[in-house]
Amino acid sequence: MDAEYLQAIAARDQLWSNLRVLLPEIEELAAGTFGDSQRERQVIHLLARVVVAELQFRAERAEPE
Repeated sequence: MDAEYLQAIAARDQLWSNLRVLLPEIEELAAGTFGDSQRERQVIHLLARVVVAELQFRAERAEPE
């Protein structure tokens, strides 16, 4: 594994670790509790960005070299 790949893994792990702070809010969204607050829209936006980054990471990892 090259240094760039290891750095990407470390950044990814850090991102997932930081999401633990939002766990109560994420659990409410997962349970179907939706409101219309700015904070909720920010959490949803963040989760969408995380999902996109994770899917891109996995797609890049799956590509043959």
